[in-house]
Amino acid sequence: MSREESKYDLIGKTYNQTRRPDKRIVKTLMAKLNLDAPATIVDVGAGTGNYSFELAESGFNVLAVEPSKVMREQTNAHSNIKWVNGVAESIPLDDAIADAVICILATHHFQDLEKSFYEMKRILKENGKLIILLADPRLCGSDCWLVDYFSPVFEKAYKVYKPLNEVSDSLSKVFNNQVQIVPFIIPHDIEDKFFVSAWRNPELYLQSSFRAGVSPLANVPTELLNPILEKLEFDLESGQWAKKYGHYLEHDFYEGGYRFLVTAK
Repeated sequence: MSREESKYDLIGKTYNQTRRPDKRIVKTLMAKLNLDAPATIVDVGAGTGNYSFELAESGFNVLAVEPSKVMREQTNAHSNIKWVNGVAESIPLDDAIADAVICILATHHFQDLEKSFYEMKRILKENGKLIILLADPRLCGSDCWLVDYFSPVFEKAYKVYKPLNEVSDSLSKVFNNQVQIVPFIIPHDIEDKFFVSAWRNPELYLQSSFRAGVSPLANVPTELLNPILEKLEFDLESGQWAKKYGHYLEHDFYEGGYRFLVTAK
């Protein structure tokens, strides 16, 4: 069992309660894929298959690669989706099988990113696209209220999430091609509740169900997390948060350090 398989077998049991596909992410995926159904798309690190399902609903044939049994067991069955038990570093699929590969908010879980990229390239057909959505917490501004309250979590995240330019350079090297970087500005009503998603709804961070679907929070030791949550709760109740960060409530979008990376074989 891999480290990430073990992690999500432990923390992934309620993943689908908060991690649902967002229509803006799906729209960007579709636009960047620019494929006609029934093309074959491989979803690497598919999780519970939320984005696989959206692609399948649009008529694509999807091979969803995911190592965690707990995550695979939460999937919504679809006749266009075939599930594959495997890790990104050793994808158990034939060469040149995919018209496109997607990887949504999963690269930070891979133990060997470059090896994973070579595997994605291997399974792609000639001229096939790879589309990755990832986060670089370093791009979340120092004036962000999340960095203020959750600084110990961010410090840990810096060790897990590779810098954007490092990932992009590695991808460009493996594919011997340019990498297009497209910012994903987070809407306040986003459905996929990843770490920075509740930037305009700070109360969500106090909910254990929300934190359970966010690996940087689900993996933080209780003794480190509790003081953060206690301070946030106190500041929300006392009005201190609103006094310092209430201006966030006036905005509909936030730059939280999320990017699409697009390249081709």
